[in-house]
Amino acid sequence: MTEYDNTNSGVVYKPYEDQQFAGAGKLNIEGTDYKIITVKESLSKGGDPVRVGYGRMGVLFNNDRKGNDKAPQFSGPIDTHPSLRMAAWVKEKDGMHYMSLNVSEKQQAAAAEAPQSAPIHQTDDDIPF
Repeated sequence: MTEYDNTNSGVVYKPYEDQQFAGAGKLNIEGTDYKIITVKESLSKGGDPVRVGYGRMGVLFNNDRKGNDKAPQFSGPIDTHPSLRMAAWVKEKDGMHYMSLNVSEKQQAAAAEAPQSAPIHQTDDDIPF
């Protein structure tokens, strides 16, 4: 049996029925501030609710798809890996909406890829003042 490879991919679903957004803020760990949220869940053995802390790892911006239906609807940088970005597509299966996630190398801006012209060298005689 072939094992499913989910490297550099992920999925986001609606919260489970027992999950509830509990708060947002920051947490300082050894001098570094982190943005966090807490989610109230029924994870404990006795069924008592717990608050689970989640840390920010990136941001997704609305993406201008420019008429390309295959382009991601959202994309943005990954805070913990500056050379990577994440992209997201909203999908539906069996009436359930979810976001499919993909991680890839950041794309270089077109200007950065354009060939550079040779620098112009001037002597002091060419300076007009």
